Amino acid sequence: MIHLWVRAESRPNEDRVGLTPQGAAALIGKGFKLTVEDSPRRILALADYVAAGADVAPAHSWPTAPRDAIIFGLKELPEDGTPLVHRHIMFGHAYKGQQAGRALLDRFRVGGWYAL
Repeated sequence: MIHLWVRAESRPNEDRVGLTPQGAAALIGKGFKLTVEDSPRRILALADYVAAGADVAPAHSWPTAPRDAIIFGLKELPEDGTPLVHRHIMFGHAYKGQQAGRALLDRFRVGGWYAL
């Protein structure tokens, strides 16, 4: 079973989310396990994800998600240097010459993703 973990965005003024409650229901209907982090800023209500069958986790708890979870978010991760042990779906801009790109890729390498 694929476990998708929708993280709360940490970037200021980022209220968007990459998955609607309807999309969540469709994934759950296909057998996905879905966890959605609570977020006081998200433009879509947490209750709608819960009604779709998603589990809820505290905001910014994705670093302690089960190792097999795929972490899904829109924008960059906090630049705190911690190793990234999960697979991620996000817009990291790591290959377009952004200053923090190499550091982001190194965090995946240190976390055990050696193919980068």
